[in-house]
Amino acid sequence: MARIEIGKHLAAESRICGGPLIFKDSRILVSDALELTQAGYSPQAFARQYRGMLTPKAVREVLVLTRLAPWSRYLFTSEGESHGGFISVVGE
Repeated sequence: MARIEIGKHLAAESRICGGPLIFKDSRILVSDALELTQAGYSPQAFARQYRGMLTPKAVREVLVLTRLAPWSRYLFTSEGESHGGFISVVGE
């Protein structure tokens, strides 16, 4: 699978964690950020949990993308395909 980049802070690549959406240059799952923010964590608190590996801005990008894209539930699983102007495929 090619690397798929979404926005500034998100990517998916089958060689990293089996392909689910992650924060770029990490192995931190986007689904973890969504779960914890739904449980009441702020983007700042989530970023603090990862001691500088993430910024609150990256977590906010996830929250914005999930609100903008009605099909976003497919973005955050390895089963679905998604299409949109902010998705780019890089390499193979």
